[in-house]
Amino acid sequence: MTVSTSAIEELSVKLAKEWPAISAARTAAATEVDRIESILADHRLIPSDTSLVVFGSLARREWTFGSDVDWTLLIDGQADPNHLKVKQEIANRFLQARLQGPGPTATFGGLAFSHDLIHQIGGEEDTNRNTTRRILLILESLAVGNSDAYDRVIKSVLNRYLDDDLSFLSRSGQHYKVPRFLLNDIVRYWRTMCVDYATKHRERQGEKWALKNAKLRLSRKLIFAAGLLTCFNCHLRPPAGLDENLFDLPAHLEPLLRHLRTYVKLTPLEIVADAANSFAKPETSLKIFDAYDQFLSMMNDGEVRTRLESLTARECWSDPVFNKVRHISEQFQDGLTRLFLDDEPKLSELTRKYGVF
Repeated sequence: MTVSTSAIEELSVKLAKEWPAISAARTAAATEVDRIESILADHRLIPSDTSLVVFGSLARREWTFGSDVDWTLLIDGQADPNHLKVKQEIANRFLQARLQGPGPTATFGGLAFSHDLIHQIGGEEDTNRNTTRRILLILESLAVGNSDAYDRVIKSVLNRYLDDDLSFLSRSGQHYKVPRFLLNDIVRYWRTMCVDYATKHRERQGEKWALKNAKLRLSRKLIFAAGLLTCFNCHLRPPAGLDENLFDLPAHLEPLLRHLRTYVKLTPLEIVADAANSFAKPETSLKIFDAYDQFLSMMNDGEVRTRLESLTARECWSDPVFNKVRHISEQFQDGLTRLFLDDEPKLSELTRKYGVF
């Protein structure tokens, strides 16, 4: 099947509703990507065995006031001392261009190696940082410039999830089930992110608590929802090419791999819009996208963002700005609940079977 990258526009036409903040953020993101490409216009800077990958609001096409540029130099090749120099040069150019860099966790702004992302899935060596990089590479990333290394790593990571999961093909060989290995890692990432949120609050003494809480309630939850839909669509909207007489797993793997890569190329909001077009009632879609549009509008307001950055956890509950965010997040949550549990029986069944137990 083919999923349109204009799913948001299709939903807008279908509902006769515009979302100006979403449109503005997508336009601003495209402009920012062009700017980064011009900053790194010397193509000799990025070696052929690497790709510059951006994450966060830029990769989601949700660029607003004060957005960070979360980036990684992704390496798919032999270790080379020159890679560190390239990373440092990228950081220097971004600094000179006054781009706001990644946060203090060291998850971004450095080097990431394909071996760790592909081979260290689960187990003691799969650190929170490695898990975060891998899942966000699948759900929230964009290669700027040469994407060869990026495309290879994405394909290999997905292949690893499918190759180690023998349950995604039905016993009859006639349809796909949900890829549990990939789904479980997406769920693990979401739960870990929620737990780490509390830990970071303690370690950083509540710095930017309200802003981080708003993101957890909306943009981070959006990523998780898109991850669930990506996995569920392997069953709900499977790729063509299944042959009931063909039981060779690698042969079955290829159409599903292409199918997943189709979704990886979309932003989380596009994936949710695609699901809304197919499975949601109009009022459900409006709840989700009206709320998210309001959220992006607030994030693009300098005064609002500054206010959220300054609020402590104790101050939030009596603050009108934070309470507005909380109300928006409740509408967003209600819309997602209706999408996954109420509007479409098949999607509801998958949510209960795979998302809960």
